[in-house]
Formats: sequence, C-alpha cells, structure tokens
Amino acid sequence: MTQGFVQMKSLLGFAAILISSAGIFAATLTDAQDRLAAIEEFKSGILSSSPNGFFSDEEMDALNLLYQVLEEDEYTVNSLNGEMEFSIGEYSLVETKWPTEIQWFFLDGKISYERSVDIMYSDAMEKKYVPEPEMTEYQRRDYEYYINDYENRIRSGKKFFYAELTFKLTHWQGASEYRFEPVALKIYKNSKRPRAIITIDETQNKDFFTFAEEKEFRTEKQIEKNNARIKKLLKDESKNSSTEKAKKKDIIFTEQKGRRTFYVSAETSTENIDFSSTDFTSYKLDNMYGTLTLGLGKFIFAGISAGIDLTSLNDDVPVYSFGGILGINLNLGTHLRPYGQTSIYARTDDHVVFKTGAGIDFKLGKFMLNLEYSCNWSNNVNTSVKDEETEKFGSYTAGIGLTW
Repeated sequence: MTQGFVQMKSLLGFAAILISSAGIFAATLTDAQDRLAAIEEFKSGILSSSPNGFFSDEEMDALNLLYQVLEEDEYTVNSLNGEMEFSIGEYSLVETKWPTEIQWFFLDGKISYERSVDIMYSDAMEKKYVPEPEMTEYQRRDYEYYINDYENRIRSGKKFFYAELTFKLTHWQGASEYRFEPVALKIYKNSKRPRAIITIDETQNKDFFTFAEEKEFRTEKQIEKNNARIKKLLKDESKNSSTEKAKKKDIIFTEQKGRRTFYVSAETSTENIDFSSTDFTSYKLDNMYGTLTLGLGKFIFAGISAGIDLTSLNDDVPVYSFGGILGINLNLGTHLRPYGQTSIYARTDDHVVFKTGAGIDFKLGKFMLNLEYSCNWSNNVNTSVKDEETEKFGSYTAGIGLTW
C-alpha cells in the first residue's frame, strides 16, 4: 500500500510538471504525442497498484488535469521539417495556379489528413492578377520573370512554400478514445519573412481515434460524469455553430444604415424611350436633379432635391423644382443597395409633382451609380386653369455621385 502511495505521489509530481510547462511554448506535434503517452503512463501506473482495477475520485481528478493540459493547447505540424508531405505541381498558365497535395498521417495512421490546395498566382504574389491580354509590356515581363523564378526555387527543393496544420485533441467517451479537431490549414510563403498567404478553416473536419487498448478503469459514476461533459461540449459547439451560421446569413445586412448620398441625376419619361432602338442619342432628357439624402436609423432615409426642367431652357423662363424625399433601403453586401421612396416637388410653373418609385445604388467605395424608376402624378395648382387634368407618366432616372 505504501509503495502504491509513493508511486501515486511520483505520478502526480510528473503531472504537475506537465501542467506547469503547458502554454509556455508553442505546442508541437511532439508535445501532442508526449502528452498522450504521459496520460497512458499515468493510467497504467495507477492501475498497477489499484486493488479493484478502478480509479478513485482523487485519482480521476488528477487524470482530468492531464486531459485539461492536452485539450487546452493547439498543436502545429508543418512540412518544413518533414512531418507533413507537401507536393507542389507545375504552374498552370491556363488556370494561373500551382496545384498542391498535402498528406499527413498521425499516430501511425490512426488519423489521416489529406488536402488539395491551389496556390493562385495572386496568392503567391499577394496582389491582384491581371489577365494576360490586359497586361502591359512591363507587367508581362514581371509575370514571366516571377513564374520562372518561383518554379526554379520549387524544383530545386527549396521550401519556398510550406504547409502548416493547427489541430486540437479532446478526450472522448472511451477510456482511451480521443477526438482529432483540425483548426486551420495555412500555406506560407517562405521568403524574407514567412507569412501565411492562404488560410483554410478546417473546424468541420473532426475525426476520432483510440490511442491505446481500451481498458475500462472508471466507475459508472465517473463514466456518467464524462458523458455529461461531452454532451455539454457538443451542445456548446452546436450553439456556436448556429451563431456562426447566423452571422454568415446576416452578412447581407452588414453595416445596415439609412441611405446617405449626394448625387446628380438625369430623368426622362417613358415616352422618350424606345428599348428596341439602340440610338441612345435620340433619347430626350426632361429634368436634371441634385439630391442629398441622410439616414434616419438603419432602414429609413430622408432628403431634399432641386432640379431644372431641361425642356424649359428653350423658353425665356427656365422652370425649377424643389422637393422632399422619404424612403426605405436595404444594404445587400457592400456593393448593392435597393431602395423605395416617395417624393413631392413644387415647380416654378405652378405644378406639383408627386413621385413614388424604386431604385438601386451600385456602390464602389464612396463612389455610387444609381438607377431608378418612378410613377409620377403632376397637377397644376393654378386655379385659373380649369380644364387641365392630372398628368400621369412614368420616368427613368440615372445618377452618379457619392455615398458614405
């Protein structure tokens, strides 16, 4: 009994050293293997002195500390030191990429990891690829030079590109069962300063393995406690996964805010446009507007607008219009913003024009293009005009301006 107590103290001392050293240095593949082996050694040591072949609660607590050390770290394996196979094919001029194959076998094949990854020219150069037909002479010389240079480095055996996988390990249901959890695969460009040029999320590709011969050493109560831990872990992961999916789904509402713009637009009535004709010079413009809108919350905007009736320029007295706008909009990603709006304009020729319509903004940073269709109702408010009826017509508007 005394010998078992001494052995227990020795093993707990070993566990304490392992725990205190965890997190000080970046965890490697060797660390993962050593920690798994240490856990099995700890279990074997306890069982060799156990009178009934089961762990006491105190011994189980000590083992759980070792599991905690194993699970808290992320481990890395890479192709620089030969731990992982990383083969790079020849550059494809047609697809502008280097095809690669990655293979890694963990714990004598208990876990196999295989991946095909394309290193695009734009990834390798860390800048946008210009299609060959559009290249200037200078760009073409650069393109050919770097392709030859990178090919020579790769074929000469230099580790110009290398792969690195980050993974985690979690003790699972069986006595010696673990879950292998890839976190991310990164492709590095190993030039003056190694830097990741490709990062792939691997958190969905989990697998399971048994490290050593399954020999149950836990009481029913201890097994139930472990199963409850796994159930909670899976529930938390499911919740986090749902949150991530919701975030991806809601990406179309990213930075949702009311429409803020200043733009100049040209308007023409539907009567002026014949879509069967490609002679755009025949289309007549009716009005030019300058418009300012500001957001009121996330989905609502209001604005003011001033315009000039281009057809009135042929007369002695130009006709101007001044109006107010109220509308709603929705940001679809970073480039598209559909909207609907109503507006009312007072014109200097005694007409009041009510408009309702829909449009879309095409955003490129702070620059914006705009297209809109409106239904219009025009009334003459001069009471001396008795016979003039409300004029109804449709109109198309195209604009250009700024948004923020």
